[in-house]
Amino acid sequence: MQINPLSGTGLKPNNTYDSANYAAGEAQFSQQLKEAERKAMKGYGAGHVVNSEDISARDKELKEACKGFETMFLQMMYREMRKTVPEDPMFGKSNAMDIFEDMRDTELMKATAEAGGIGLADIIYKQLAPSVLRQEAMEHEQGIK
Repeated sequence: MQINPLSGTGLKPNNTYDSANYAAGEAQFSQQLKEAERKAMKGYGAGHVVNSEDISARDKELKEACKGFETMFLQMMYREMRKTVPEDPMFGKSNAMDIFEDMRDTELMKATAEAGGIGLADIIYKQLAPSVLRQEAMEHEQGIK
């Protein structure tokens, strides 16, 4: 009999097979959740079915907006963090170096947000998605769009 020391702790297993199995389970759960959300939105409104292509387009736009907000937040945070670093007395600072650092930091934070960031985009998306899709379904039902 083998005892799993991680059972009941909520921690991920550490060996390759268990990690792959865990990831597959998470992917399956995510797929089931998306399917349930799609079915729930399908029945939204009196006899009204929202086109799934419209939902996916709006969903994509909302995700992009959330990533954009996280990128902007990370850029502001990084800029303020850089202000706390003392200037180098040996080489000094030039306007060109400031511009270069700002451009490099902007691209770094864009890449960070695209790679998952700090999770702010996901939190904002989870908060906004139900209300945005509900509003869109109500507008579509009333013939506004």
